[in-house]
Formats: sequence, structure tokens, C-alpha cells
Amino acid sequence: MRGVSPWLRFLFLEMGNRHRSARPHRSSVDELTANGERVADMLLYAIRHAESEANTGATSRLNSELTELGRRQAERLAARFAGIEIRAIYCSPFTRCLQTALPLATELGLPIRVRPDLCEHHHLKPGTRDTDHELKPFDDIREVFTAAGPCDDWAAPYEWVPVDEERAALVVRMRGFASYIKERWNDGDAVIAISHGSPVARLIDGWLTDTASPSFRFIIDNAAVSALRHYRDVSSLICLNEGRHLHELDAPAAANYETGGAIKPIPPGGYW
Repeated sequence: MRGVSPWLRFLFLEMGNRHRSARPHRSSVDELTANGERVADMLLYAIRHAESEANTGATSRLNSELTELGRRQAERLAARFAGIEIRAIYCSPFTRCLQTALPLATELGLPIRVRPDLCEHHHLKPGTRDTDHELKPFDDIREVFTAAGPCDDWAAPYEWVPVDEERAALVVRMRGFASYIKERWNDGDAVIAISHGSPVARLIDGWLTDTASPSFRFIIDNAAVSALRHYRDVSSLICLNEGRHLHELDAPAAANYETGGAIKPIPPGGYW
């Protein structure tokens, strides 16, 4: 695989190994088709992290923390999923995502499964290496976020996505994550993935289409929920950028909705 970056080389190998080594959860009550094949039946809730300091312009750091409003958004998100049976929480290693996931993990009694393929995409030119994403080694992250742990079927080293990742590589990794989730879960399982605006948008792309194509212009707000279903090999988008749990909070300046829930006719400065 000459000319391919070490990160992409590993990702291609990891995706190739999934069909050979993945061990999907199976239940004794799996639904079967007429010819005895198992029916894939699951939901993925794809969520962008809550409002961060970088979203408000308070910092230019690539690994910023949540604002006070962002922390309230994370609490509302956890309350929304209270009482819903969720099998797993997957999360980006960035601080704002882990801070968003923590109330959910506490509410649901689940560990946070950190995955490198949910990392942020920074839209930097290839070769830009003078910008630091500030991500620490995985063991250091676990010392701060004790609810965070490795994903049990991530076989590769925990190495973070390069800060100058090309957009094509983002598309590849998010399509790979979509395939992984569909293979891993079934029998009505519901799981959560917490990532960033661009990765979530490209995850939805990868969920709905069989091959990479011109991207849809999906709008992804902080702490908003997009629900994706996979049933009998049909992948569907149930809701996109849904945020009713946030409407009693002040709307961030960068949000696509007003306080109370009305949609802005003119988009804010930055969106996907």
C-alpha cells in the first residue's frame, strides 16, 4: 500500500479484518427470515458533542472543554435517554465529547467506549503539522475520565487521527464505523455514538449509501440527536439534528434554531 499514510493503511487493514474477526452480539430471540438467516435490527443514535469553548470563539484550542451551557446540554441529553435501553456508548477521545458522554454513562450505567475513528476532522491543509490537537495517550485520558475504556473489539493500537487528515480519509473511516455498527449489533439493540459535526455528517452519509458519493449537506447542532435504523439490510434515517431536549435552554449563537425551537431562516456562520 505504497503512498498511503500509516493511519489510512491501518484503517484499511482494520476494516478488512472486521469480516473475519468481528463477533456480533447475538440473542436467543433473534428474528429469522424464512430461509433461516438472522435479521439485523438495530438503532444508532449519532450525537454531536455539546457546546464547547471553541464553538463560542472563546478559544482556538482543538481540544477544548464544554462551556457552562454545554454542560447543561449534556445533562439534558442524559435525561432524554433515561429509561431507554442502550447497549453501548461509543465516543471520540476529545475532551468535549467525553464530557458530553459522562452524564449519559452515569445515567445509563454504561462505560464509555473510546474509539479513534470517532475523532474530529479539522479541515486543515495536508502537511499542516504545526497545530496540536492536544490529545494525550489513551491511558492518560482514562486517568481523567475513569468511565472511559477501550472498545472491546478495537484490535489496533490507540493512535489518534492526524490533525491534517484529508477529507477522503474522513469519509473512509466514518463509512467503516457505520459498517462496524451494523455488523456488531442486532435484535433491536440501540447504541449511541458521540463525535463531532463533520464526522457525524459523514457517518450519516455512510449509513445511507453503499458507495461514497457527493456529500449531503447535513446540519448537525451541538448535542442534537440523529437516529439511524438498520433493519433487514435496509438503512434508514429516522430523524436528523433533533433537539427538543434543548429547547428550554438558551440557544447558542452558532445553533440553527432559536431559543424555544424555531428554525433560523439564515444559517449561522459555521455549519455542515
